Amino acid sequence: MPKSALHAVLPGFVATRLVLFAVAALAVLRLPLDTKEAQGFHLSPQPHAFLEAWARYDACWYVAIAERGYRESVGPSDMRAAFFPLFPALIATVTPLVRIPLVAGLIVANTCYLIFLTLLWRIVRLDWTIDVARRALWIYLLFPSAFFLSGAYSESLLLMLTAGSVLMVRQRRWLHAGALAGFATLSRPIGLVAVVPILAEYFATRRGPCGERSWQPLAQGLVPVLVAGVGYLCFAWWAFGDPLANLAMETAVRGKLDGPWRPFVEMWRAGPRLHVFNNSLVDATLAATAIATLPAIFTKVRPSYGWYALLVVLIPVSGSLMSFNRLLLPSFPHAILLARAMNRTSTTAFLLVPLGLLEAVLTATFATWHWVA
Repeated sequence: MPKSALHAVLPGFVATRLVLFAVAALAVLRLPLDTKEAQGFHLSPQPHAFLEAWARYDACWYVAIAERGYRESVGPSDMRAAFFPLFPALIATVTPLVRIPLVAGLIVANTCYLIFLTLLWRIVRLDWTIDVARRALWIYLLFPSAFFLSGAYSESLLLMLTAGSVLMVRQRRWLHAGALAGFATLSRPIGLVAVVPILAEYFATRRGPCGERSWQPLAQGLVPVLVAGVGYLCFAWWAFGDPLANLAMETAVRGKLDGPWRPFVEMWRAGPRLHVFNNSLVDATLAATAIATLPAIFTKVRPSYGWYALLVVLIPVSGSLMSFNRLLLPSFPHAILLARAMNRTSTTAFLLVPLGLLEAVLTATFATWHWVA
């Protein structure tokens, strides 16, 4: 990766991560835990407070899978089918080097996060100025739920692979783009959407009398994704006895896919609250904003990014509003759109400072076993 991109990204990344890890550790040491939430599935106590702060919710499942695999029982409420294999496989690979699986998970996640930010910088610089790239970087560092990208969660892995695929397809390196999109398919259920920019960019090249006429680039982009998808179905059949086990688990947790308006209607009927597990005004407001800004991504950012963002937003919203503030993180086109809109220093500070403070608050909330996403 070019030194200019890494040099631009690294100082902000290191500074914000040091602050967030310190906030998380202090929260564990000084703030009361939500003992009811802590009764759920969790890891054994970690050797340090800064590690204990990240042994929460989905991170526990990823670490447990890395330690025990998918076929050894972990208890009566087994949710391993909800978690795709690439991230725990990477944790298991790094664990022999550091001995503590959670440390391995944090190393993998933050390495992927840093690489994603450098890729995002390069993607933005293809079309816009350094100032826009810098603002997009800070949006991803200070967005309130971005602390998940530093935890032992798979969103940072998905973002790295998807951004890499997008950069490759913009450079017309179709096979590389397809390979990275294939790995994205193995990282999270929504990872399959990484193929959408490949499709959109290919058909864009066919326009006009001098457009692309060969189908070979499309095949190079799609075949790795198809192989990865079929491979995962075979893996799920072997691990769970059902190739669609993940779909069944997602349906049980988030509900069946329906119109994207249904979760908003159900929230209103149940009586909205500021922020709870599945009845959150925060998530509803964020989802409504994300949906409302989709047309601007098509027109002001790039159509291929717009199709990608459309599916990243509408697929989870069509089931539930639960965890939307985290599930929006893969939509880097929204960050680019916001970065383009913040064309004044005062506007940038006005937006980013409160976002960063809220990220610190949510980090402490997460570390003390209170629900965030």
